Amino acid sequence: MASLKILIAEDELLIAKVMRLQFEKQGFRVENVTDANEAFEIALTMLPDIIILDILLKNKTTGLEAGRRIREAGILSPIIFTTGNSYDQTIELIHNISHAVVLTKPVEFEKLLEIINKFSADGRVE
Repeated sequence: MASLKILIAEDELLIAKVMRLQFEKQGFRVENVTDANEAFEIALTMLPDIIILDILLKNKTTGLEAGRRIREAGILSPIIFTTGNSYDQTIELIHNISHAVVLTKPVEFEKLLEIINKFSADGRVE
């Protein structure tokens, strides 16, 4: 089985670097971006197996925006949203995006792996 491809949209460079290193140690192929437009463009060419989107990104863009555009393009890869904002309105907007879950920061790497493994076991990731 080929290693899973993970797209991470995170504007906090230290968090992005740590996540990338942890995923690469697990054998995943990782691409990092810092804004919603980059996330959308890379998703179109990479066709990631899992997408991790921070809610607030660089250039006044959001992971919600990227998630909606990715779905509109027909990419159904599971999305894990991460946020420091657990407001009900944000959570509700996330629930309107299919095949998505939300985690409140700080996110434990083990929790991310657990969710990725669940998506894989459910057959949502090929």
